[in-house]
Amino acid sequence: MSFRLTHIRDYHRFIAIDLGLYRVRAGIYDISESALTCTGFSSVRQSRKNFYQGTIADISGVVRSIEQSLIQSAESSDTIPSDVIMSFPSHSFISDSITAQYIRADKDSILTMNEIDGMIKRTESESFERARAKSRKQFGVINDDLRLVSSTIIDITIDWRTITNPIGFSGGRIRLTVLNIFVPSSEFNIIRSVVSSLGKKIISLIPEPLILPKLIEASGYITESICIVDIWYQHTTITLMDSNRILGFEVFSCGTEMLMELISFHGKNLSFLQIENMLCSPELFKNEKYRESLDEFFLYIQDALFGYLNTEHINIQFNNLFLHWNIFENNAILEEFSKIIEEKLGYEINKKRIYQIGDETLHHDDCMTHGLALMASELLLVKKDPLVRILRYILYQYE
Repeated sequence: MSFRLTHIRDYHRFIAIDLGLYRVRAGIYDISESALTCTGFSSVRQSRKNFYQGTIADISGVVRSIEQSLIQSAESSDTIPSDVIMSFPSHSFISDSITAQYIRADKDSILTMNEIDGMIKRTESESFERARAKSRKQFGVINDDLRLVSSTIIDITIDWRTITNPIGFSGGRIRLTVLNIFVPSSEFNIIRSVVSSLGKKIISLIPEPLILPKLIEASGYITESICIVDIWYQHTTITLMDSNRILGFEVFSCGTEMLMELISFHGKNLSFLQIENMLCSPELFKNEKYRESLDEFFLYIQDALFGYLNTEHINIQFNNLFLHWNIFENNAILEEFSKIIEEKLGYEINKKRIYQIGDETLHHDDCMTHGLALMASELLLVKKDPLVRILRYILYQYE
């Protein structure tokens, strides 16, 4: 189960697929002279029968949605690339951060990738058992059959000095922290079936919580403390970062669908499509009953955030709140949610939509595909030059 640079193929064109429960987004990207360019993009709505309670219920339906998005994104291209990097969606992710340290026999020898890889492998068994215990507590015994889907070094020091890429350094005392992400084997097998049905060469499958932090790395907020709130259709992911290090994340089984159901309770004659349109309008706040539904939903998200901080004993005073998903395109909703969080914190914070934090021109629709594309371009650099910063949100590929 070790890292293999040889598994990473050479490619200059590839597809980034954001497999959402509500929509599938696909972007075609070119890498030319180290520059990343998007040459095509599409967003296709999923059929509601494709998913049930946050998991894939119709594999063929999901594959059709992906293929439709690929065809639409390639309308201006002669061919559709064969290499694909895709998000791995789940509301059942189990994460575990584990720290290992040891004293090297020869402090003057240079660290190699094999040595770092060996250190990571020695932590996997303990991390797996901790993840199983957490999964049983959270989801029951039925979900304790887990698969490791990513292992990422989030912090490393050599002789008490923080290092971003240890390859080529020498030293005696090594300390590293690894973020492992597990998922129930049943969900892993479903995603593997989807990938197999596409008939494409998969660069990598990226767990959703790792994608948006890649945008942070490319921004001016790399050294700051950050909370990312990513509200999807049927789940919400909360990620905590400090100095470009993921402190932890949690996925909660509530999303925009829950908010729409709260609103529909007061507007019984409204269709879900009408409620979707309402969420885009500031007029929503003029109805006191609908405003109460919004506040109830946001207080639920707030409780989930601070409950997670207390449970995991994460002591962070974040000063940046970065938000992602369609509902935050409504300025009134963004301000209302930010106000609720600030009242709980007791101080003002910097709040932005996550696609507005960098220099690049992005839209909320292509945040995920752009983050995936950044990962794919970095993986390609690993193949060509192992001495680049390979240990920042780069997935280890396992056999």
